[in-house]
Amino acid sequence: MFQRFIFFLLFSASLPLQAQTYRYLVLFKDKASTTFSVNNPSAFLSSKSLERRRKNRVPVIEQDLPVSTTYLNQVKATGANILFPLKWINGALITQKPSDLKKTLALSSVKGLYWNFPADSSQANQIQSGTLATNANPNYGNSNNQITQLGIDLMHEKGIDGEGTIITLLDDGFKNANTVSYLQNLFADKRVLATLKTDPNVSSIYSTGGHGTNVLSTIAANAPGQLIGTAFNASFALAQTEENRHELIVEEANWLRGAEWADSLGTDIISSSLGYSTFDNPLHNHSYGDMNGKSTLVSKAASWAASKGILCTISAGNEGANAWKYITAPADADSILTVGSVNALGSLSSFSSIGPSYDGRTKPDMVAMGSSTVVGLIDGRIGLSNGTSFSAPLIAGLAAGLMQAFPTHTTQQIRNGILKSGSQFSRADMLLGFGIPNFDKASKSMDLILSNSEELNFKIYPNPVSPGMALHISIPFHSAQVEIFNNAGLVVQTFQLNQRESTIYLGPFVSGKYYFRFTAESTLTIKPILIL
Repeated sequence: MFQRFIFFLLFSASLPLQAQTYRYLVLFKDKASTTFSVNNPSAFLSSKSLERRRKNRVPVIEQDLPVSTTYLNQVKATGANILFPLKWINGALITQKPSDLKKTLALSSVKGLYWNFPADSSQANQIQSGTLATNANPNYGNSNNQITQLGIDLMHEKGIDGEGTIITLLDDGFKNANTVSYLQNLFADKRVLATLKTDPNVSSIYSTGGHGTNVLSTIAANAPGQLIGTAFNASFALAQTEENRHELIVEEANWLRGAEWADSLGTDIISSSLGYSTFDNPLHNHSYGDMNGKSTLVSKAASWAASKGILCTISAGNEGANAWKYITAPADADSILTVGSVNALGSLSSFSSIGPSYDGRTKPDMVAMGSSTVVGLIDGRIGLSNGTSFSAPLIAGLAAGLMQAFPTHTTQQIRNGILKSGSQFSRADMLLGFGIPNFDKASKSMDLILSNSEELNFKIYPNPVSPGMALHISIPFHSAQVEIFNNAGLVVQTFQLNQRESTIYLGPFVSGKYYFRFTAESTLTIKPILIL
C-alpha cells in the first residue's frame, strides 16, 4: 500500500504542466454583441440598484452592461470553463489548460489577458483570539467601548439600527455564521438576502473562513450583555472572495466579482477587511508606488463600486509595525472610507497601516477601535481580536445608521458627513486621517447638507464640445472638485475649481460620452457631456 502511494506521488509529479488547469482573467474587445441596452437597465439591474443610482444621480453606462453571452459561449467552445464574468472590465475568469489557452486568445472577440500569466500562484490574514468572561450587563457588555467611541449608543437610543439598509461583506467565508447564537436573530429574520462564493473548491460560504464570521459579528451580533453590533438590524449579502489556502492575485478578480454582485443586489454599503500587497508568487507583488488608487485591479474595483453610489468601508491594513507600513490595496482607492485602527483610548494601534497614498492623498480617512475589539468566534463564544479588519465594519454600521436616518441624502453626502464628524477633521494627518467619527456630530452635519430634492445649478457648455475648445463651467459654490470619467467608469482627469465661473480646455480626449462629477459642500452632482 505504501509503495503504491509513493508511485502515485511520483506519477503525479511527472505530469506535464500543460495537462494542469489554471485560472486566467480574459478580456473582451467590446460589448457590441450584447443583447442588453443602457436604455433598459431594469433588464440587468435590480430595482434597488436603480433606485440607489437615481438617488445618487449616477447614470447607467456601458460599463454596467453584462458581458456578451455570445462571447462567453465562444470561450466555452475552446474547452474553457467560465467561473464568472466580470462586466466592469468586460472580461471573465476562466479555467483552462495552458495548451488550450491559445484557442481562447485566438478568438476575434478576445482582447487578451488582464494579467499575462495564470492568476493562480498562502497565507490568510490571522487574528488573535481570546475568550472573554460573560458580562452580566444586559446591554453592550464588553463591546461598550467600541460602541460608545463612535456614539453608536446614542444612535441606538434613537431607534436607529441599520434597518432597511443592505451591507455586503467581502471576506474569506462565514464559517458557522448560520448556527452561532449571537447571529441567531439575523438568520431568524431572514436578513441574509444573498450569498456568493468565488472559490471553486468551496462548497458553502458557511463551511470556510472564520474571519468573515468575526467581521460580521461586529455589525450584526445581537447578544445582550456581551456583544451588540453597530447596525444589528441591517440586511446583509455575504460573499466569499478570499481564499485561505494561499495568497493569489486571482483573489483581486474575486473581489471585483463580489463588488459587481453587490451592485446588482442594490447594496448600500460594501465593507471589506481584505488587503493585497504581496503574493505567493513574488513576481505578482505590488509596490508602494502601486498604491495610487489606479494601478491594482482590486483598487479599481473599489473605485468603480463607489462610482455606482455604493459606500465602501475598507480596512487600511495591518502593516504599521512591518517594513511595508503603508496601506494596502484596495485601501488606496478614491471616494471610499479607508479605516485605520485605534485602541479604546483613541491612540493609534501599532499595527495599523499608515498613509498617505502614493499620490499624496490623506489615508487612512478615519479610525475606529481595532485593538482588543470584541467579536463573535466560530465556536459561538465571544472573544477579542486585533486588526483593522474590525475597525472598518464598525464604521460600516455607523454609515448604515446615517443612511437610515437620512434616506434622501446621497452616498457622497453620507461619506462627507462622516468625515466632517472626525475628531481631528480640521487637522487630518496620515496616521488617524480625520480621526474618530461620531454619530451625533455627523447627524448635525447632515442636517446642514442640501437635500437631493433641491435643484443645484451646475452648468457645462457648450455640449457637445471638441477637444481644444473652451469649456465653460458654472457651479453654485465657491469651489468644487471635478472628476471626468469615461463610459467605462474610469477617471481620466481630476482638477479643482476655486470660483463660480471657470473656463477650461480639454486635452486630446477620444471621442465619446464622458461624465463630469462635481463634489462640493457635501453635494455630489454628475453631468454628462459629449466630446466630438
